Order: sequence, then C-alpha cells, then structure tokens
Amino acid sequence: MLEEQDLQAIAQLIKASEDRMDVKLAETKRDIMQGVAVLMDEHFEKKFNLLAEGHEMLLEKLEPLDDLPLLDARVSALEAAVKKLNRDLAQMKKAQ
Repeated sequence: MLEEQDLQAIAQLIKASEDRMDVKLAETKRDIMQGVAVLMDEHFEKKFNLLAEGHEMLLEKLEPLDDLPLLDARVSALEAAVKKLNRDLAQMKKAQ
C-alpha cells in the first residue's frame, strides 16, 4: 500500500510533468503566433501597398483645396448661365 510520502512524491512528479507541459505549450503557442504573423505580413503587405498606391493616385487626381474658391465661383457662374438659358428658352417657347 502507498504511504503518504509515496503519494506526495507522485504528486510532485505529476506537478513537474504538468509544469513542463505548460512551458512546452507556451513555446508552441509563441511559435504558432510568430508564424501566423509572418504569413499575415506576407499576405496583407502587398494588398495594403496596392491600396495605398490607389489612394495616392486618387489624391493626385483631386483638385487641391486651394482651388476651392475658384471652383465655387465657376459653379456659381455656370448656375447663373443655366438659369439665363432656361429663361431664354421659356421666352422662345412663349413666342412660338
């Protein structure tokens, strides 16, 4: 029959084994996470670079904000011209 000392020795062996397993699991988890990070970098870096290039191209095509007052004036002039043309067209229709 097992004595108290034997049971304590078995418990210590089991505890030591569990501790080693915990260390191994932590190392394995760390290795897996590093591998996932490397794979994600390889996969997504290209896509993010392409996306950034697309944004740069869009920004290059956009009018600078400095031109905003000029564009606002041009829109106002075009609106006034359209109103005048509509009035002229309405007068021409009445004249017929």
